[in-house]
Amino acid sequence: MRAGLAGGSRVIVDLSDDWMTEKAWSAARDFLNRPRAQALTLLRIRRPDDDAELEALARLAALRPSSFVLSACRNAADIQMLDVMLRVAEAEHGFDAGSIAIVAEVGGEPEFFLSPNSLRGMSQRLQGLLFNTQALTEATASEAFNEAAGRVAAPLLFARATAVLKAHEAGLSCHALVGDSTLSGDSLRLWQRTGHADGFAGVVVRTMAQLTELTA
Repeated sequence: MRAGLAGGSRVIVDLSDDWMTEKAWSAARDFLNRPRAQALTLLRIRRPDDDAELEALARLAALRPSSFVLSACRNAADIQMLDVMLRVAEAEHGFDAGSIAIVAEVGGEPEFFLSPNSLRGMSQRLQGLLFNTQALTEATASEAFNEAAGRVAAPLLFARATAVLKAHEAGLSCHALVGDSTLSGDSLRLWQRTGHADGFAGVVVRTMAQLTELTA
């Protein structure tokens, strides 16, 4: 059942601010109960660090999402830690080991782009990278577009290229996270075309309406 980021577009359910709460669990459950949603949905969480967060992760894992998005991923150690915690959660529920994938979201932690280390072989769960433009611009205090230079801002250009190249070197797919849940029509399709031109395998959107529009 593990889909990861293999082919096509996906939709993200952003639980990162309150992913340990009953409200977040209910939102994830309701979303995953929609037709076709389970295989297309990524649950976005923060890095789990303690027993309480492991318990919350296990409860979300019981909903059988195709993947968890690890927001603000810094390095391979973050991925490996989530891998171990998912192994515990799968054993608790009697799921096949490795049945839930990991997608590493990059952008919020600039150190990811400065590391020379490869992601190859870090985890069999790791199905791809997700590039977050908004998180990168906030982390670097830069604009997405440099008006003076008439081009995309340098930190964003560098980070987009690095994400695509690191994913390719590790044999992973790399998707771009659509920055705005209100994008639709030509603006949404332009985001998709720009991503493909830059080497991204696809996009991850923020609403089912956007996903329906892209896959119609």
